[in-house]
Amino acid sequence: MKLWHVVITALFFLLLAEGSHLAASTTQQNEIYAIIKGSVEDDSWWQARNREEVKEKLGKYYAEPLLSEVSERAWDFIARPTDWYCRAAVTDVSLEYRTSEKATVSTTLLNTDLVTGQIQKGTGYFSLHKTPLGWRIVSADYRWEEVVDAQ
Repeated sequence: MKLWHVVITALFFLLLAEGSHLAASTTQQNEIYAIIKGSVEDDSWWQARNREEVKEKLGKYYAEPLLSEVSERAWDFIARPTDWYCRAAVTDVSLEYRTSEKATVSTTLLNTDLVTGQIQKGTGYFSLHKTPLGWRIVSADYRWEEVVDAQ
């Protein structure tokens, strides 16, 4: 009779431990998704007044050495007059691989021309590393596959 109490107690703690592992797993997955979505959709860097401010804003999403590369390109974009009126969005995220320190993600992206309404669909591939500041993107590749009719 006492053996059943031990077995039931052991099962209870095993299930409790598994539940906390799943919660931690879901939390990390949500953090990764937020970094990906932010890196694509957050355009607050357009308002930056200098290179350092661009790097600070993009540092929420990217790690070095990619952070410096992306920041420099973003500053070059800001510094030149442009008539580019597009908005990018993440419509689907798929976590392909994850350990406690690394992750790879594929995404479905939509790039909408705000003037014509033309939509371009593509795929983004991201590699992330866990840093002291949280998950950060260390590589990104975008492939624009098709144009969808304006709506």
